[in-house]
Amino acid sequence: MSRGTRLVAWTSTAEYVAVGELLYSESPQDRHRGVLAVKAWRARARVPAAVDATATLVELQLSDSTQPVSQQRLTLSMALIRFVNSILDLEQRTTVAQSMAVLARRIGMPAWFVELRHACTHEQVPSLRVLRAAHAHALVWLDEHYWRRQTRALPEDTRDRVRAAVAEYVRARDTVKAAATKRNASEFDAAKAALVALTGVLHSDAVGAHVVRVLLEPGVLVPTDKRMRAKFPECTMPSQLARQSTSLLRLLADVWGESVLFDELLSAICSALVPQSNEGGFEPATLGPSHAATLVAWVRWILDKHYQPAGSDTPSNVSVDDLLETCLRNPGYYSRAVLKAVSDADPVLGRDLRPFVDYMGKALAALAAADARPVRFTVDAEEMRKEEELMQTRLVSMRGSAGSMDVDIDANESVEADVPETLQSDSRWAYDVRSGSPCPIGTLADGCVPDLELPLWIDDIPLFVAPA
Repeated sequence: MSRGTRLVAWTSTAEYVAVGELLYSESPQDRHRGVLAVKAWRARARVPAAVDATATLVELQLSDSTQPVSQQRLTLSMALIRFVNSILDLEQRTTVAQSMAVLARRIGMPAWFVELRHACTHEQVPSLRVLRAAHAHALVWLDEHYWRRQTRALPEDTRDRVRAAVAEYVRARDTVKAAATKRNASEFDAAKAALVALTGVLHSDAVGAHVVRVLLEPGVLVPTDKRMRAKFPECTMPSQLARQSTSLLRLLADVWGESVLFDELLSAICSALVPQSNEGGFEPATLGPSHAATLVAWVRWILDKHYQPAGSDTPSNVSVDDLLETCLRNPGYYSRAVLKAVSDADPVLGRDLRPFVDYMGKALAALAAADARPVRFTVDAEEMRKEEELMQTRLVSMRGSAGSMDVDIDANESVEADVPETLQSDSRWAYDVRSGSPCPIGTLADGCVPDLELPLWIDDIPLFVAPA
Protein backbone atom coordinates (compact mmCIF):
# COMPACT_ATOMS: atom_id res chain seq x y z
CA MET A 1 0.00 0.00 0.00
CA SER A 2 2.91 2.21 0.25
CA ARG A 3 2.61 4.91 -2.42
CA GLY A 4 5.17 7.39 -1.26
CA THR A 5 7.74 6.00 -3.70
CA ARG A 6 6.50 4.33 -6.88
CA LEU A 7 8.48 2.23 -9.31
CA VAL A 8 7.80 3.36 -12.87
CA ALA A 9 9.04 1.93 -16.13
CA TRP A 10 9.97 5.20 -17.83
CA THR A 11 13.24 6.96 -17.08
CA SER A 12 11.90 10.50 -17.07
CA THR A 13 8.77 12.59 -17.47
CA ALA A 14 9.96 13.64 -20.92
CA GLU A 15 10.10 10.00 -22.04
CA TYR A 16 6.61 9.35 -20.71
CA VAL A 17 5.14 12.35 -22.55
CA ALA A 18 7.05 11.49 -25.73
CA VAL A 19 5.70 7.93 -25.82
CA GLY A 20 2.15 9.22 -25.36
CA GLU A 21 2.63 11.55 -28.33
CA LEU A 22 4.03 8.70 -30.42
CA LEU A 23 1.01 6.49 -29.73
CA TYR A 24 -1.33 9.19 -31.06
CA SER A 25 0.86 10.32 -33.94
CA GLU A 26 -0.45 10.45 -37.50
CA SER A 27 2.60 8.52 -38.70
CA PRO A 28 2.30 4.70 -38.54
CA GLN A 29 6.06 4.49 -38.00
CA ASP A 30 5.85 6.75 -34.94
CA ARG A 31 2.92 4.81 -33.54
CA HIS A 32 4.85 1.58 -34.01
CA ARG A 33 7.77 3.12 -32.08
CA GLY A 34 5.35 4.04 -29.30
CA VAL A 35 4.09 0.45 -29.11
CA LEU A 36 7.66 -0.87 -28.93
CA ALA A 37 8.44 1.60 -26.12
CA VAL A 38 5.46 0.36 -24.07
CA LYS A 39 6.59 -3.22 -24.64
CA ALA A 40 9.96 -2.26 -23.19
CA TRP A 41 8.19 -0.66 -20.22
CA ARG A 42 6.26 -3.88 -19.60
CA ALA A 43 9.56 -5.73 -19.31
CA ARG A 44 10.83 -3.23 -16.69
CA ALA A 45 7.84 -2.81 -14.40
CA ARG A 46 4.07 -2.79 -14.24
CA VAL A 47 2.58 -0.09 -16.45
CA PRO A 48 -0.72 1.74 -15.79
CA ALA A 49 -3.81 0.05 -17.15
CA ALA A 50 -4.58 2.98 -19.47
CA VAL A 51 -1.08 2.88 -20.98
CA ASP A 52 -1.28 -0.87 -21.51
CA ALA A 53 -4.74 -0.63 -23.10
CA THR A 54 -3.66 2.21 -25.40
CA ALA A 55 -0.62 0.30 -26.67
CA THR A 56 -2.71 -2.83 -27.28
CA LEU A 57 -5.38 -0.97 -29.24
CA VAL A 58 -2.79 0.92 -31.32
CA GLU A 59 -0.93 -2.31 -32.06
CA LEU A 60 -4.14 -3.87 -33.37
CA GLN A 61 -4.74 -0.85 -35.61
CA LEU A 62 -1.29 -1.34 -37.11
CA SER A 63 -1.61 -5.11 -37.51
CA ASP A 64 -2.13 -6.80 -40.85
CA SER A 65 -5.81 -6.82 -41.85
CA THR A 66 -5.41 -9.76 -44.23
CA GLN A 67 -6.40 -12.19 -41.50
CA PRO A 68 -9.78 -13.91 -41.77
CA VAL A 69 -12.70 -11.75 -40.65
CA SER A 70 -13.65 -14.15 -37.87
CA GLN A 71 -10.15 -13.98 -36.43
CA GLN A 72 -10.13 -10.18 -36.61
CA ARG A 73 -13.47 -10.03 -34.79
CA LEU A 74 -12.21 -12.30 -32.00
CA THR A 75 -8.98 -10.32 -31.63
CA LEU A 76 -10.74 -6.94 -31.48
CA SER A 77 -13.40 -8.23 -29.08
CA MET A 78 -10.76 -9.58 -26.70
CA ALA A 79 -8.90 -6.26 -26.76
CA LEU A 80 -12.11 -4.35 -25.95
CA ILE A 81 -12.97 -6.75 -23.12
CA ARG A 82 -9.52 -6.28 -21.59
CA PHE A 83 -9.78 -2.52 -22.04
CA VAL A 84 -13.09 -2.24 -20.16
CA ASN A 85 -12.11 -4.74 -17.45
CA SER A 86 -8.68 -3.25 -16.72
CA ILE A 87 -10.01 0.31 -16.44
CA LEU A 88 -13.11 -0.45 -14.38
CA ASP A 89 -11.43 -2.93 -12.04
CA LEU A 90 -9.39 -0.03 -10.66
CA GLU A 91 -12.63 1.53 -9.40
CA GLN A 92 -13.71 -1.50 -7.36
CA ARG A 93 -13.00 0.05 -3.95
CA THR A 94 -15.72 -1.49 -1.82
CA THR A 95 -16.02 -4.87 -0.13
CA VAL A 96 -19.14 -5.69 -2.15
CA ALA A 97 -18.42 -5.59 -5.88
CA GLN A 98 -20.34 -2.92 -7.76
CA SER A 99 -21.76 -3.33 -11.25
CA MET A 100 -19.70 -2.22 -14.20
CA ALA A 101 -22.41 0.20 -15.27
CA VAL A 102 -22.09 2.05 -11.96
CA LEU A 103 -18.30 2.11 -12.20
CA ALA A 104 -18.41 3.32 -15.80
CA ARG A 105 -20.78 6.15 -14.89
CA ARG A 106 -18.45 7.17 -12.05
CA ILE A 107 -15.44 7.70 -14.34
CA GLY A 108 -17.32 9.00 -17.36
CA MET A 109 -17.01 5.95 -19.60
CA PRO A 110 -19.87 5.58 -22.12
CA ALA A 111 -22.37 2.91 -21.08
CA TRP A 112 -22.31 1.30 -24.50
CA PHE A 113 -18.69 0.24 -23.86
CA VAL A 114 -19.96 -1.94 -21.01
CA GLU A 115 -22.82 -3.26 -23.15
CA LEU A 116 -20.43 -4.11 -25.97
CA ARG A 117 -18.10 -5.86 -23.53
CA HIS A 118 -21.08 -7.92 -22.29
CA ALA A 119 -22.02 -8.85 -25.87
CA CYS A 120 -18.45 -9.91 -26.69
CA THR A 121 -18.30 -12.06 -23.58
CA HIS A 122 -21.73 -13.68 -23.32
CA GLU A 123 -23.51 -13.16 -26.64
CA GLN A 124 -22.72 -13.25 -30.33
CA VAL A 125 -19.55 -11.38 -31.25
CA PRO A 126 -20.47 -8.06 -32.93
CA SER A 127 -19.64 -7.32 -36.52
CA LEU A 128 -16.18 -6.19 -37.61
CA ARG A 129 -17.48 -2.72 -38.47
CA VAL A 130 -18.93 -2.22 -34.97
CA LEU A 131 -15.77 -3.50 -33.31
CA ARG A 132 -13.51 -1.19 -35.33
CA ALA A 133 -15.71 1.81 -34.51
CA ALA A 134 -15.61 0.91 -30.80
CA HIS A 135 -11.87 0.43 -31.11
CA ALA A 136 -11.42 3.98 -32.44
CA HIS A 137 -13.76 5.46 -29.78
CA ALA A 138 -11.79 3.67 -27.04
CA LEU A 139 -8.57 5.34 -28.17
CA VAL A 140 -10.28 8.74 -28.19
CA TRP A 141 -11.69 8.16 -24.70
CA LEU A 142 -8.26 7.15 -23.37
CA ASP A 143 -6.71 10.25 -24.90
CA GLU A 144 -9.27 12.59 -23.33
CA HIS A 145 -9.56 10.93 -19.92
CA TYR A 146 -5.97 9.83 -19.35
CA TRP A 147 -3.22 11.11 -21.60
CA ARG A 148 -4.26 14.75 -21.78
CA ARG A 149 -4.90 14.95 -18.05
CA GLN A 150 -1.61 13.19 -17.31
CA THR A 151 0.27 15.67 -19.46
CA ARG A 152 -1.25 18.57 -17.56
CA ALA A 153 -0.44 16.93 -14.22
CA LEU A 154 3.22 16.19 -14.84
CA PRO A 155 5.21 19.45 -14.48
CA GLU A 156 8.06 19.04 -12.03
CA ASP A 157 6.82 21.93 -9.88
CA THR A 158 3.31 20.48 -9.47
CA ARG A 159 3.74 19.72 -5.78
CA ASP A 160 5.22 23.17 -5.11
CA ARG A 161 2.25 24.80 -6.83
CA VAL A 162 -0.21 22.67 -4.87
CA ARG A 163 1.64 23.45 -1.65
CA ALA A 164 1.46 27.18 -2.36
CA ALA A 165 -2.24 27.03 -3.25
CA VAL A 166 -3.10 25.04 -0.10
CA ALA A 167 -1.02 27.38 2.07
CA GLU A 168 -2.83 30.40 0.64
CA TYR A 169 -6.20 28.71 1.23
CA VAL A 170 -5.29 27.94 4.87
CA ARG A 171 -4.04 31.51 5.42
CA ALA A 172 -7.18 33.06 3.92
CA ARG A 173 -9.42 30.68 5.87
CA ASP A 174 -7.78 31.55 9.19
CA THR A 175 -7.91 35.25 8.35
CA VAL A 176 -11.60 35.26 7.56
CA LYS A 177 -12.34 33.33 10.77
CA ALA A 178 -10.40 35.88 12.80
CA ALA A 179 -12.08 38.84 11.13
CA ALA A 180 -15.03 38.23 8.81
CA THR A 181 -14.64 41.40 6.78
CA LYS A 182 -15.70 41.80 3.19
CA ARG A 183 -12.09 42.06 2.04
CA ASN A 184 -11.06 38.91 3.89
CA ALA A 185 -14.06 37.06 2.51
CA SER A 186 -13.16 38.02 -1.07
CA GLU A 187 -9.56 36.89 -0.52
CA PHE A 188 -10.81 33.57 0.82
CA ASP A 189 -13.08 33.11 -2.21
CA ALA A 190 -10.16 33.89 -4.51
CA ALA A 191 -7.91 31.37 -2.72
CA LYS A 192 -10.64 28.73 -2.90
CA ALA A 193 -11.16 29.35 -6.62
CA ALA A 194 -7.42 29.16 -7.29
CA LEU A 195 -7.13 25.85 -5.45
CA VAL A 196 -10.11 24.37 -7.32
CA ALA A 197 -8.72 25.59 -10.65
CA LEU A 198 -5.31 24.05 -9.97
CA THR A 199 -6.48 20.70 -8.61
CA GLY A 200 -9.31 20.39 -11.11
CA VAL A 201 -6.92 19.90 -14.04
CA LEU A 202 -4.97 17.15 -12.30
CA HIS A 203 -5.62 13.50 -13.00
CA SER A 204 -6.75 11.36 -10.08
CA ASP A 205 -3.29 9.72 -9.96
CA ALA A 206 -1.90 13.11 -8.96
CA VAL A 207 -4.02 13.07 -5.81
CA GLY A 208 -1.77 10.51 -4.14
CA ALA A 209 1.42 11.72 -5.77
CA HIS A 210 1.08 15.42 -4.91
CA VAL A 211 -2.05 16.70 -3.19
CA VAL A 212 -2.31 14.17 -0.36
CA ARG A 213 1.41 14.51 0.40
CA VAL A 214 0.95 18.23 0.87
CA LEU A 215 -2.08 17.71 3.12
CA LEU A 216 -0.06 15.52 5.48
CA GLU A 217 2.73 18.04 5.89
CA PRO A 218 2.77 19.99 9.19
CA GLY A 219 0.50 23.00 8.97
CA VAL A 220 -2.47 21.48 7.12
CA LEU A 221 -4.02 18.30 8.53
CA VAL A 222 -1.27 18.07 11.16
CA PRO A 223 -1.13 21.38 13.09
CA THR A 224 2.24 22.96 13.76
CA ASP A 225 1.02 23.71 17.28
CA LYS A 226 1.52 20.42 19.13
CA ARG A 227 -1.13 21.37 21.65
CA MET A 228 -3.75 20.93 18.92
CA ARG A 229 -2.56 17.44 17.98
CA ALA A 230 -3.95 14.10 19.12
CA LYS A 231 -2.21 12.00 21.77
CA PHE A 232 -1.55 8.31 22.30
CA PRO A 233 -3.05 5.93 23.18
CA GLU A 234 -6.57 7.27 22.55
CA CYS A 235 -5.72 9.10 19.29
CA THR A 236 -8.96 11.07 19.55
CA MET A 237 -9.50 13.69 16.87
CA PRO A 238 -9.34 17.20 18.40
CA SER A 239 -12.65 18.91 17.67
CA GLN A 240 -10.99 22.17 16.66
CA LEU A 241 -8.75 20.41 14.13
CA ALA A 242 -11.71 18.56 12.62
CA ARG A 243 -13.75 21.76 12.28
CA GLN A 244 -11.04 23.77 10.57
CA SER A 245 -9.97 20.99 8.18
CA THR A 246 -13.38 19.68 7.12
CA SER A 247 -14.00 22.53 4.67
CA LEU A 248 -10.73 21.86 2.83
CA LEU A 249 -11.39 18.12 2.57
CA ARG A 250 -14.95 18.75 1.39
CA LEU A 251 -13.66 21.11 -1.28
CA LEU A 252 -11.16 18.54 -2.60
CA ALA A 253 -13.73 15.72 -2.38
CA ASP A 254 -16.03 17.75 -4.64
CA VAL A 255 -13.25 17.87 -7.24
CA TRP A 256 -12.27 14.17 -7.33
CA GLY A 257 -14.95 12.39 -5.36
CA GLU A 258 -14.86 11.07 -1.81
CA SER A 259 -13.73 7.60 -2.84
CA VAL A 260 -10.58 8.79 -4.64
CA LEU A 261 -9.58 11.42 -2.09
CA PHE A 262 -10.05 9.42 1.10
CA ASP A 263 -8.66 6.18 -0.32
CA GLU A 264 -5.50 8.03 -1.33
CA LEU A 265 -5.41 9.80 2.04
CA LEU A 266 -5.61 6.49 3.91
CA SER A 267 -2.87 5.06 1.71
CA ALA A 268 -0.55 8.02 2.30
CA ILE A 269 -1.16 7.98 6.07
CA CYS A 270 -0.39 4.28 6.20
CA SER A 271 2.82 4.82 4.22
CA ALA A 272 3.93 7.46 6.72
CA LEU A 273 3.01 5.46 9.82
CA VAL A 274 4.06 2.00 8.67
CA PRO A 275 7.31 2.07 6.68
CA GLN A 276 7.57 -0.95 4.41
CA SER A 277 9.99 -3.59 5.66
CA ASN A 278 11.20 -6.92 4.30
CA GLU A 279 12.52 -7.99 7.68
CA GLY A 280 9.14 -8.65 9.24
CA GLY A 281 10.29 -7.21 12.57
CA PHE A 282 9.37 -4.19 14.62
CA GLU A 283 10.66 -1.11 12.84
CA PRO A 284 11.61 2.03 14.73
CA ALA A 285 9.22 4.92 14.30
CA THR A 286 10.22 7.72 11.94
CA LEU A 287 7.56 10.22 13.08
CA GLY A 288 7.20 12.11 16.29
CA PRO A 289 4.57 10.73 18.71
CA SER A 290 2.18 13.69 18.40
CA HIS A 291 2.49 13.73 14.60
CA ALA A 292 1.80 9.99 14.40
CA ALA A 293 -1.08 10.20 16.88
CA THR A 294 -2.71 12.90 14.74
CA LEU A 295 -2.40 10.74 11.63
CA VAL A 296 -4.02 7.83 13.46
CA ALA A 297 -6.78 10.21 14.53
CA TRP A 298 -7.38 11.06 10.88
CA VAL A 299 -7.61 7.33 10.09
CA ARG A 300 -10.30 7.07 12.75
CA TRP A 301 -12.11 10.11 11.36
CA ILE A 302 -12.07 8.81 7.76
CA LEU A 303 -13.30 5.37 8.80
CA ASP A 304 -16.03 6.91 10.94
CA LYS A 305 -17.30 9.17 8.14
CA HIS A 306 -16.70 7.15 4.96
CA TYR A 307 -16.32 3.44 5.82
CA GLN A 308 -19.14 0.92 5.96
CA PRO A 309 -18.60 -2.63 7.29
CA ALA A 310 -19.22 -5.62 5.06
CA GLY A 311 -22.87 -6.46 4.69
CA SER A 312 -24.02 -2.88 5.19
CA ASP A 313 -26.79 -1.55 2.96
CA THR A 314 -24.78 1.60 2.24
CA PRO A 315 -21.71 1.12 -0.01
CA SER A 316 -18.39 2.09 1.51
CA ASN A 317 -16.39 4.95 0.01
CA VAL A 318 -13.08 3.52 1.22
CA SER A 319 -11.52 0.08 1.46
CA VAL A 320 -9.40 -1.21 4.35
CA ASP A 321 -7.96 -4.28 2.61
CA ASP A 322 -4.62 -2.71 1.68
CA LEU A 323 -4.51 -0.95 5.04
CA LEU A 324 -4.85 -4.25 6.90
CA GLU A 325 -2.30 -6.03 4.75
CA THR A 326 0.32 -3.35 5.26
CA CYS A 327 -0.17 -3.16 9.03
CA LEU A 328 -0.19 -6.93 9.52
CA ARG A 329 2.95 -7.37 7.44
CA ASN A 330 4.78 -4.62 9.33
CA PRO A 331 3.93 -4.89 13.04
CA GLY A 332 4.81 -1.94 15.23
CA TYR A 333 3.40 0.57 17.67
CA TYR A 334 1.81 2.76 15.00
CA SER A 335 0.52 -0.15 12.90
CA ARG A 336 -1.10 -1.56 16.05
CA ALA A 337 -2.83 1.79 16.60
CA VAL A 338 -4.16 1.68 13.02
CA LEU A 339 -5.46 -1.87 13.51
CA LYS A 340 -7.24 -0.77 16.67
CA ALA A 341 -8.88 2.05 14.71
CA VAL A 342 -10.11 -0.44 12.10
CA SER A 343 -11.37 -2.75 14.86
CA ASP A 344 -13.37 0.09 16.42
CA ALA A 345 -14.88 1.02 13.05
CA ASP A 346 -15.81 -2.59 12.20
CA PRO A 347 -16.56 -4.68 15.34
CA VAL A 348 -17.05 -7.88 13.32
CA LEU A 349 -13.68 -7.50 11.68
CA GLY A 350 -12.26 -6.39 15.03
CA ARG A 351 -12.95 -9.82 16.53
CA ASP A 352 -10.68 -11.37 13.91
CA LEU A 353 -8.01 -8.73 14.41
CA ARG A 354 -7.96 -8.89 18.20
CA PRO A 355 -5.42 -11.78 18.45
CA PHE A 356 -3.00 -9.90 16.21
CA VAL A 357 -3.45 -6.66 18.13
CA ASP A 358 -2.91 -8.43 21.45
CA TYR A 359 0.18 -10.21 20.13
CA MET A 360 1.67 -6.94 18.90
CA GLY A 361 1.02 -5.36 22.30
CA LYS A 362 2.78 -8.17 24.16
CA ALA A 363 5.72 -8.23 21.74
CA LEU A 364 6.18 -4.48 21.93
CA ALA A 365 6.01 -4.58 25.73
CA ALA A 366 8.66 -7.30 25.80
CA LEU A 367 10.92 -5.30 23.51
CA ALA A 368 10.47 -2.19 25.62
CA ALA A 369 11.32 -4.14 28.77
CA ALA A 370 14.42 -5.60 27.13
CA ASP A 371 15.61 -2.17 26.04
CA ALA A 372 15.05 -0.77 29.54
CA ARG A 373 16.86 -3.62 31.32
CA PRO A 374 20.46 -2.61 32.20
CA VAL A 375 23.23 -4.85 30.90
CA ARG A 376 25.77 -5.72 33.58
CA PHE A 377 29.10 -7.42 33.02
CA THR A 378 30.48 -9.13 36.12
CA VAL A 379 33.94 -10.42 35.33
CA ASP A 380 36.37 -10.73 38.23
CA ALA A 381 40.15 -11.01 38.16
CA GLU A 382 40.14 -14.81 38.49
CA GLU A 383 37.95 -15.26 35.41
CA MET A 384 40.14 -12.90 33.43
CA ARG A 385 43.26 -14.88 34.45
CA LYS A 386 41.64 -18.15 33.36
CA GLU A 387 40.63 -16.63 30.05
CA GLU A 388 44.18 -15.39 29.49
CA GLU A 389 45.60 -18.83 30.26
CA LEU A 390 43.16 -20.44 27.85
CA MET A 391 44.05 -18.03 25.03
CA GLN A 392 47.77 -18.62 25.66
CA THR A 393 47.22 -22.37 25.46
CA ARG A 394 45.35 -22.10 22.20
CA LEU A 395 48.00 -19.85 20.66
CA VAL A 396 50.77 -22.25 21.67
CA SER A 397 48.79 -25.15 20.22
CA MET A 398 48.21 -23.43 16.89
CA ARG A 399 51.67 -21.98 16.33
CA GLY A 400 53.76 -24.62 18.06
CA SER A 401 55.85 -22.18 20.03
CA ALA A 402 55.28 -19.24 22.28
CA GLY A 403 58.68 -17.68 21.69
CA SER A 404 57.56 -15.44 18.83
CA MET A 405 54.28 -14.31 20.39
CA ASP A 406 53.88 -10.88 21.89
CA VAL A 407 51.97 -11.87 25.01
CA ASP A 408 52.42 -9.89 28.18
CA ILE A 409 52.63 -12.53 30.92
CA ASP A 410 53.97 -12.05 34.39
CA ALA A 411 57.37 -13.70 34.69
CA ASN A 412 56.42 -15.18 38.07
CA GLU A 413 53.40 -16.99 36.58
CA SER A 414 53.67 -20.28 34.80
CA VAL A 415 51.31 -21.46 32.08
CA GLU A 416 50.77 -25.16 32.02
CA ALA A 417 49.38 -26.23 28.67
CA ASP A 418 48.30 -29.72 27.92
CA VAL A 419 49.96 -29.88 24.52
CA PRO A 420 51.05 -33.13 22.81
CA GLU A 421 54.77 -33.81 22.65
CA THR A 422 54.70 -33.58 18.86
CA LEU A 423 54.05 -29.83 19.16
CA GLN A 424 56.70 -29.05 21.79
CA SER A 425 59.23 -28.31 19.03
CA ASP A 426 58.83 -26.25 15.89
CA SER A 427 56.86 -28.76 13.85
CA ARG A 428 55.46 -26.33 11.30
CA TRP A 429 55.53 -27.56 7.74
CA ALA A 430 58.26 -26.04 5.54
CA TYR A 431 59.76 -26.77 2.16
CA ASP A 432 62.82 -25.42 0.41
CA VAL A 433 61.52 -24.28 -2.97
CA ARG A 434 65.03 -23.97 -4.43
CA SER A 435 65.56 -27.73 -4.29
CA GLY A 436 62.20 -28.61 -5.81
CA SER A 437 61.26 -29.93 -9.21
CA PRO A 438 58.13 -29.48 -11.34
CA CYS A 439 55.15 -31.41 -10.02
CA PRO A 440 51.35 -31.41 -10.42
CA ILE A 441 49.44 -28.64 -8.64
CA GLY A 442 48.45 -29.73 -5.14
CA THR A 443 51.20 -32.33 -4.69
CA LEU A 444 54.71 -32.39 -3.26
CA ALA A 445 57.88 -32.81 -5.32
CA ASP A 446 57.66 -36.59 -5.09
CA GLY A 447 54.09 -36.58 -6.36
CA CYS A 448 52.52 -37.29 -2.97
CA VAL A 449 49.46 -35.39 -1.80
CA PRO A 450 50.21 -33.69 1.56
CA ASP A 451 48.01 -34.33 4.58
CA LEU A 452 46.75 -30.92 5.70
CA GLU A 453 44.16 -32.14 8.20
CA LEU A 454 44.41 -30.79 11.73
CA PRO A 455 44.70 -33.31 14.58
CA LEU A 456 41.45 -34.39 16.22
CA TRP A 457 42.51 -33.28 19.68
CA ILE A 458 42.05 -29.64 18.60
CA ASP A 459 38.28 -30.22 18.53
CA ASP A 460 38.36 -30.87 22.28
CA ILE A 461 39.70 -27.41 23.17
CA PRO A 462 36.80 -25.36 24.60
CA LEU A 463 36.08 -21.99 23.02
CA PHE A 464 35.39 -20.39 26.39
CA VAL A 465 35.65 -21.28 30.04
CA ALA A 466 32.31 -21.68 31.76
CA PRO A 467 32.09 -19.63 34.95
CA ALA A 468 32.57 -21.64 38.10
